[in-house]
Amino acid sequence: MTDNGFEVISQTGRPDVAEVFVGRERGSGRCFEFVDGLDWRHPREEKWIINVSTQFGCPVKCLFCDAGGDFAGNIPSEMMLSQVKTVLARHPAPLPLDCRKLKVHFARMGEPALNPAVPGTMARLPEIIRNPNLWVCAATIAPEGTRRWFESIFDVKEHFFRGRFQLQFSLNSTDEDTRRRLMPFPHASLDEVARIGESFWRPGDRKIVLNFALMEGIPVEPGVVRRKFDPEKFAVKLTPLNPTARGKSEGLSTALRPTSPEDAAKLVDALARDGFDVVTSIGDPREDEVGSNCGQAVLRA
Repeated sequence: MTDNGFEVISQTGRPDVAEVFVGRERGSGRCFEFVDGLDWRHPREEKWIINVSTQFGCPVKCLFCDAGGDFAGNIPSEMMLSQVKTVLARHPAPLPLDCRKLKVHFARMGEPALNPAVPGTMARLPEIIRNPNLWVCAATIAPEGTRRWFESIFDVKEHFFRGRFQLQFSLNSTDEDTRRRLMPFPHASLDEVARIGESFWRPGDRKIVLNFALMEGIPVEPGVVRRKFDPEKFAVKLTPLNPTARGKSEGLSTALRPTSPEDAAKLVDALARDGFDVVTSIGDPREDEVGSNCGQAVLRA
């Protein structure tokens, strides 16, 4: 039981891969997930990832994500911070202070740009993690009407995390009609995403990430990426489609398999020729074995 409004009702996974916790708000019974995670290529002392939920469920209801069940509102700032504190408390000092890259990733359950408490929560992280290697990441579809949210996280980045802030846009296709089908919530067009990113980026910042979860039959055209985005300011990340119950029911399947990263070679080469930094992020296959994809732990709980 925590002292910040929730209790942990479930813990699954493996400490050498990822451990997923389900928190339940006292009184309301609303649930969310958070993750104590690793990058399988590095020990925890070198890279440690804490994934934070920003909402109870998610209103976006992407066709490939299990988090879009019953949406029950935004998670308050103290409860987001408490997710981080709960993970930190599991590991003795001096690890939280000495880790070479400790990333707090606002990308679990929920769309962070729809929660106005997220920027202030980010700004408070240095109070509880006094590590100069603290990073923050936000992954978003860029919902319509969130201009002020992006302005707020820009200010947080400038004041607290210059060079250590990663903004990621979940695009998933270069075809606008397909994007609306995959992510059935009003969101920015590719042109609008480019404008948001251009206004957010400053010299010395990490490049803004354009993420595509590669799916069979879903178009990702390098020519569209080249026309709309500046490779000096944007990078591309290609990932497999995680296996989820929702994705399976919608007939979606990955076009990038952990056993064959060459599946994306043609796309990678085309984007690289256009000057983009391209990361093919396949991850640890054991993550699928432990069921650590977004929304799955809450479904089990």
